[in-house]
Amino acid sequence: MDKHVAVLKNVALFAGLEKQTIEQLASISEIRTYKAGQQVYAEGEADAALFVILSGTIRIDKQVNAGQQQTLQQIGAGEVLGAISFVLGGEHSVSAQALHDAELLMIRRTEFDKLAARSPAVGYKMMVRLAGQLAALLRDMDEKFVEMVGYIYGRGKK
Repeated sequence: MDKHVAVLKNVALFAGLEKQTIEQLASISEIRTYKAGQQVYAEGEADAALFVILSGTIRIDKQVNAGQQQTLQQIGAGEVLGAISFVLGGEHSVSAQALHDAELLMIRRTEFDKLAARSPAVGYKMMVRLAGQLAALLRDMDEKFVEMVGYIYGRGKK
């Protein structure tokens, strides 16, 4: 569990949380390893879990047509994935695959819910932080959408 605590302390999402809160989150986490090319989760899969990348690179893809995937981003150590399905408790909206051998720390929503029932303050703090992360993602997507529309209509940035 000490490794889990050390990892969580160094991730922006968890930075500044009290030691006891980090220890409680570490107690419900597990470390998973993935080989290059191995899928972490598939789009549409109902596996509400939050992942923190400890090492390696993960590619995030979205299915755009039958059999066609569009890569949305590649993320690395210290970054978080699975936040949307973790917060909503539903299916993954994208797929995630290890580009290189990777080690991830995973927190299952079911275990988080049990922890939040015992310690509502921990649940509240984490959901507020995740909401902030998702809001930042939404703002970034809004900006990209405006750029795309401007490009399509010939009003791109100059």
